Amino acid sequence: MKRKTALGTLALLVTALASSYASPYWTLRQMHAAIKAHDAQAFSRYVDYPALRESLKAQALLSLQQRLGLSGAGEAPLAGVGRLLGMAMVGTVIDAMVSPAGAMALMARGEAGAPTEPPAQPGPAVTPDDGQATRPARESLRYDVSYRAWDRVDASATRADGERIVVELRRDGLWSWQWSGVRLPGLATRP
Repeated sequence: MKRKTALGTLALLVTALASSYASPYWTLRQMHAAIKAHDAQAFSRYVDYPALRESLKAQALLSLQQRLGLSGAGEAPLAGVGRLLGMAMVGTVIDAMVSPAGAMALMARGEAGAPTEPPAQPGPAVTPDDGQATRPARESLRYDVSYRAWDRVDASATRADGERIVVELRRDGLWSWQWSGVRLPGLATRP
């Protein structure tokens, strides 16, 4: 009798650990389902908007500094004013972009902006020469999920051209996760 109880407890523990390990996949699946259903309220349950905004602001500011060649040491006297204006502009744009609709578009397409419907085209859209070009972008993405730590997961989508979009998830309970950061191609990453 004790052996059955021990085996049952062990099986329950293994099941709990396996489901906890697989929970980021479930969260990503739920986020994708909310995107397909255009359900911003359901999608928002899985997003830490303040952390996502800070992640994007840090990358955008670092990218802006790198592109303008601003290092902080030995710069022109007005460079500080330019940096402050750039920070204010970047902050305003990202605060407006990271809304439920903007975050859903970012997750769905890997680019900033609100979701838009493709324009209607008369006649058949697929010909033998352009069949590859008219496929949805989703088909050309490769997905990967990897744990960085017990409470951190990177979910990445790699495009056919090699660009990689990384969604950072943070554990929020034993089985729950929230989108807390993103690394986009074209924006500088943290050093």
